[in-house]
Amino acid sequence: MNKKESIVVFERTGRRGFYSVTLKGQRSYIPYHLFYAIFPHMNRKVSRGTIEATNGQYEALVTIAKIMNKDRHQIRYTVEIGYDIYGRPCATNYIVNALHLGQTIAIVPAAFRRITGAHERATDGCMDVTGAQLDELGFIRKEVANNAANNAVLSA
Repeated sequence: MNKKESIVVFERTGRRGFYSVTLKGQRSYIPYHLFYAIFPHMNRKVSRGTIEATNGQYEALVTIAKIMNKDRHQIRYTVEIGYDIYGRPCATNYIVNALHLGQTIAIVPAAFRRITGAHERATDGCMDVTGAQLDELGFIRKEVANNAANNAVLSA
């Protein structure tokens, strides 16, 4: 039996519970429990490297990546408090990082909580948001920017 094998580059990420894998030239995030289900004999102490995958394993990774990438966007947020020269807190912002875009923004807490539904006591964490929420937060997505540019040209 001749099985064709592919090389998959993987890395355990700071995004808790996920592996970053490169599939067909695109980075995708795979939950670690599914990654280990596909590669059950992999040493779990290895945090990055390459692994040989059969066609079945590779297709399973591609399928999981498609499901994970479908209008779900992972953001990481933390509260940043600014202090005046006397040491008193004077400004608070959420610092929000869209992991797959590689962009970071600062946004006022009221707007962040209204858009995402985060609890007022939440100071840091991760969450999944939709594309519409990502746009409302102020991130720039290539597909939305291209559509807006096309619409502007058509309306002119």
